[in-house]
Amino acid sequence: MLKTQVQITESWRRAREAALPTSTDRLERDRGEVTAQTAMIALLVIAAVAAGTIIASRITGNANKIPSP
Repeated sequence: MLKTQVQITESWRRAREAALPTSTDRLERDRGEVTAQTAMIALLVIAAVAAGTIIASRITGNANKIPSP
């Protein structure tokens, strides 16, 4: 059982190291720029939060209009 757990953990570590960029790769690519895609994602997130807030307030308003029995 322990051997299997060690093998699974080692496989997970190898896969994670292969998937994540090394620190030198990250430093070479990171220039502090905000790309258009990042700005678009930020705008979409803000719009989604705003829409969720509006929907929640309308649901609450309609729920408050229901008379109690």
